[in-house]
Parts: sequence; structure tokens; C-alpha cells
Amino acid sequence: MLKSANGGAADTAVAGARAEALMAEVVALRAILLNVLFKQSNGERLTAEGTQRLIDRADSDKLRKARERLFQAQESEGKEKS
Repeated sequence: MLKSANGGAADTAVAGARAEALMAEVVALRAILLNVLFKQSNGERLTAEGTQRLIDRADSDKLRKARERLFQAQESEGKEKS
């Protein structure tokens, strides 16, 4: 309770936002990397336009996917503590 009165809730919110932003970037990077590797392994050539499409798609999905993964992690931690 004292921590909350001293800004603990705000600290927690900031930490949560930072974790979400970091997870979003990791998710987007993973999507781009996997798509590039998949195309290369199939002998496909990447163009600048194709690469930009991969980036745009990864960026458009990253927050939603990050939130899903963080939620799953929280659920998993809750089950382990029970």
C-alpha cells in the first residue's frame, strides 16, 4: 500500500509498458527474420519492395502478438504458483 502511495503503481505501469514495447520489437524482428530465412531457403530472391512488405506486416501485428504472448506468460506464471 505504501509503495502504491509513493508511485509504485505508476512504476509498475511504466515497467509493463516497457516490457510490452520490448516484446513487440522482438516479435516483429522474429517475424521478419523467419520470413527472410524461409524465402532464402526456398531460393527466392528478396527485393526492396518485398522486404518492406515484410517489415510493414510485422509492424502492424507486433503489438497484438506481444500482448498475447505477455498474457500467456502471465497465465503460465499464475498456474505455476497455484
